[in-house]
Amino acid sequence: MPLLPREKIDDVRDHTNIVDIVRRYVELKRAGTGSWKGLCPFHAEKTPSFNVHEQRQYFHCFGCGEKGDVFSFLVKIEQRSFMEVLRDLAREAGVDLPEIKQTPMERKAAAEAESERERMLRAMDAATSFFEHQLAGPAGGAARAYLDSRGISSALRVRFRLGYAPAAWDALHKHLSSLHIPGTIAEQLGLVRTNERGCHDFFRDRVMLPVLDRQKRPIGFSSRLLDPEAKERKYVNSPDSPLFHKKDNLYGLHVALDAIRRTGTAIVVEGNFDVLSLHEAGIEEAVAPMGTALTGEQVKLLSRAAKRIVVVFDGDAAGARAAEKAIPVAVEAGLFFAEVDADGRVAQMPAGVDPDDFVRAQGAEAFRALVDGARPMLDHLIQQAADDATIPGKADTARRVVEVLAKLKNPLVRDLYVRELAAKLRVAVPQVVRMVRDTAAERRPMPASRPAPAGESPPAGRQAPRELPGDEVAVFTLLVSHPELASGDDAGRALDLMVDPGLRQVYRTALQALRGGERPDVPAWLDACPPEIRESIDAAVMDGRWERVEVAAEALRALVGRLERSRVEAEIALAERQRGEALARGDEEEVRALARREMELIRTKLGLAN
Repeated sequence: MPLLPREKIDDVRDHTNIVDIVRRYVELKRAGTGSWKGLCPFHAEKTPSFNVHEQRQYFHCFGCGEKGDVFSFLVKIEQRSFMEVLRDLAREAGVDLPEIKQTPMERKAAAEAESERERMLRAMDAATSFFEHQLAGPAGGAARAYLDSRGISSALRVRFRLGYAPAAWDALHKHLSSLHIPGTIAEQLGLVRTNERGCHDFFRDRVMLPVLDRQKRPIGFSSRLLDPEAKERKYVNSPDSPLFHKKDNLYGLHVALDAIRRTGTAIVVEGNFDVLSLHEAGIEEAVAPMGTALTGEQVKLLSRAAKRIVVVFDGDAAGARAAEKAIPVAVEAGLFFAEVDADGRVAQMPAGVDPDDFVRAQGAEAFRALVDGARPMLDHLIQQAADDATIPGKADTARRVVEVLAKLKNPLVRDLYVRELAAKLRVAVPQVVRMVRDTAAERRPMPASRPAPAGESPPAGRQAPRELPGDEVAVFTLLVSHPELASGDDAGRALDLMVDPGLRQVYRTALQALRGGERPDVPAWLDACPPEIRESIDAAVMDGRWERVEVAAEALRALVGRLERSRVEAEIALAERQRGEALARGDEEEVRALARREMELIRTKLGLAN
């Protein structure tokens, strides 16, 4: 298949700021001039090791080793093809990509090469469009009336792509078949099922609420049954599929993400219609779990964008239980005290009221006041223990609190909460301390193997980092920051003077690439590094100090001068050592020759100093 010209791809990259793109998924903090740092989105970590370099337009995680440019970042995190990512970024950047003309044979090859995931996404989008069309048509009258009764406007229906699944046995199945979407794909996605009567629709006579990913592509559905007399469950979600996993997704996140980043707060409610009502009222930070208790995966997903996660569940016994279950999940996910950069809170709804009822009766300002008054999760849980009317009830709640406290990593915070619980229950602090200690001991797994004693070699495949010559690292970093230096004589002279073999290797790779007219490609150059120096070199590049020099050529000349002096000093030291050895052997001729060599080197050093 014909490829786009390389200069067009470079044009898109040059008009895209990788920091702006990465910030959609990662909370970044400045780590130097042009450098940013955050928690890696590709593996679980509590200490930030994910770095983004703005000027060089690349990212690198020291923890898991993922690295690349803006294209590879989006390909990995969104699980899309390079061409899909390129076209979207080109559209955002205002770069026109030429149409690629294909012969019939090329079109056929492209269709056959379409990935299974892309075919599934196309099927989900087709199903969503079908449900939207049904909601707008004659069959959707009752569904539209229901949405009207819930106060859901036409604009919000469009924004969330709400729809209606007709009551017919196989309406969607027939529609997808007419689009040549295989029944096997529709069945994998939970859109249809097969029994003794044949293939039929999974969703029938339901208001359809699509679950969209962060690229606003449908990946699953939630649904609400319309017929109150039907014996089916009122709310049904798509079964898990290759695209959709309930524990990993939150309803409404595709719309809420911008507001969450803007305000720093994510509001977690129980139901999808709670989400819709809050968004209708202008509270756009609202999301909901997919019909299950809040999961650790969902907490971590929110903590990448939110500074504060507020759980606002219904004001009944079920809502209280759901909020209580969310607290240990949040602790396990690290949502406390610098384990992730977010704070977890609980807002108490009035008895018998859910967020939908509350916001429609009392308005957005009253709801926001309730959220602003949310209490830290552990404070809420401890207060529940104190408020329980019975001794058995207090003891049961206290045990649940202790189980949470035993999971806290921060010893100071744990100690403060232990004292708070003891004071609320009016029991001795040592008694609570003992309960926490015993619970932690019960949870602690047995060691799988003997830990390596101090001084042993690192695990296979990993080498301990070693110290690098500072001036040699500076030369490489200066070249990366100012690629135009590659054409000068000083850049080649620096290579001749480098002593560290690993640095020589990566510097030579970069110098050859730049002299060959290639674009700077730091991730590829890092691959040329021996593993034990890769992190040190990348950290130096991320530091950004050499980007700020006023005259880069003069800075390189000064560094080359220092490298030359270092080389001469090393040769002087070698000559001194060899002269001492010759003197010990009684070799007077060799002693005189080495003395002359020393004097020549000293004169050379003095000349370099001038």
